[in-house]
Order: sequence, then C-alpha cells, then structure tokens
Amino acid sequence: MLNLLMKNTNILTIIFILSSITIPPLSKANQKIPQTNCTYLIQVETTCAASAETTDHISLRFSDSKGNLIIVKHLKNPKLIIAPKNGVKKPVGGGGFQRCSTDMFEVNGGVCMEQSVCALYLKRVGSDEWRPGWVKVFHQDNGGRQVQVSYTFYFRTFVPENVWFGFDYCHSRARE
Repeated sequence: MLNLLMKNTNILTIIFILSSITIPPLSKANQKIPQTNCTYLIQVETTCAASAETTDHISLRFSDSKGNLIIVKHLKNPKLIIAPKNGVKKPVGGGGFQRCSTDMFEVNGGVCMEQSVCALYLKRVGSDEWRPGWVKVFHQDNGGRQVQVSYTFYFRTFVPENVWFGFDYCHSRARE
C-alpha cells in the first residue's frame, strides 16, 4: 500500500511540475521579427513666422502601432535645404531649421517599421524658440526610392523646451 501511495505522489509531483511550465502559444512562434538597419529620411518644415528658426539641439522619436520605436538623439547635417517659396535648393551649410525652409535628415540603422509611422515627437533643448510647420517620415527602400511611411504631423506652434512634444495617432478612434 505504501508503495502505491509513493508512486501516486510521484505521478502527482510530475503532473504539477509539467503543468507549471509555460509553453508559448504557436502564434507567437510564427510572428515575424522586425528587420533592422532600415534607412529613414525625415523631412522637417520650419514655418515662416517671426523667430521660427533655431540653432537648438532637436531630437525626434517615432513609432508604429506595433510598438517599434526609433529615437534620433540629434537631428543634424541636413541633406538639403529647400526654400518653399521658390523651390530652390540651397547649399547645406548649417544645422538646418532656418525660417521658411524644409530640411531632410537621414536616419540609418533603425528597426524597420512593420506598419505606418503613427506617432512622432520632437524635443528641443536650448534657449531659442522653434516653430516647425510639419514633419514627415520617408523610408528609403533598397532601390533608393523614397516612400512616405507616416502621416504628415502638423505642429505649427512653438515647441516647448526639454519635453517630448508631438502626436500619437496609433490608437485613435479614427484608425480603428
């Protein structure tokens, strides 16, 4: 009898141990892992308002609804500067963010977004004020084509100092 009781106890112990092991659902095993090393181009328009330009340190973060996030600690060295009034390209010389201009910044090595960029925030550190008009995110594919992968995020107001300021449309009712 004692032998039978010990066998049953061992079986119960094994069943308890097996039941406490967590096995991930099959759907998790089949999920795609986001690719890395994507190139994004960030287009930023600075408005023509008085005192709209800045030499401050500008950071950017953006994400998709899957939670993929890219943080750019310092937008610097714009690829080109376009004066929107006449469409003339100006030579790159400064850090960008001049009044009435559109700057293009290249971001390399980030995670590849699985969906459209639906959240974007700017952060300004410094003593100037800065009034961006809008920001767009483009993906540069392997063929070198630039495809817009975000909403056009309209700011049109001065960005406060030293806080993330922007928009999250990832979970809005308009997208559901």
